[in-house]
Amino acid sequence: MTARDGLTNFGAYVGTWQVNHQRDTEVPGSYRLGGAQGRIDIRCSPDGFVIAEEIRPRNQTVAGLALRLALSEIPDDARMIYDHLRPGCRTLQYGSAKLGRQLSTNDRDGHVGFSLESDGPDYNPASVTLIRIDVTDILGADSRAC
Repeated sequence: MTARDGLTNFGAYVGTWQVNHQRDTEVPGSYRLGGAQGRIDIRCSPDGFVIAEEIRPRNQTVAGLALRLALSEIPDDARMIYDHLRPGCRTLQYGSAKLGRQLSTNDRDGHVGFSLESDGPDYNPASVTLIRIDVTDILGADSRAC
């Protein structure tokens, strides 16, 4: 796949995303997390745009750092819509005009949801082990399962 103009992280065309991320040689199909240790798995839309990421830090991460990692994946014009704490996770939603323009019919409004999760059934802000990012949320709807 070749690179295209536009976003380079979440919402990017997969060829562009791959140019900007190193493959993880230890986990086939995954990519290295970059400056932090861990890996990223992606899912693409039928037309080749990254519409979901699962970030797995190698070690447990505090919630503030986990959120910074998630925010570093989305465009800089993103604004928070909500931040909800649930027993099994913390869910957040952001909106980005840049993301909406890039993803077009895949996410015309540019809404992106985050879920910060810990090992086990309870969310522990001192121990985030999974960061999910996807375009499945509708504005203000907190329907994400933990």
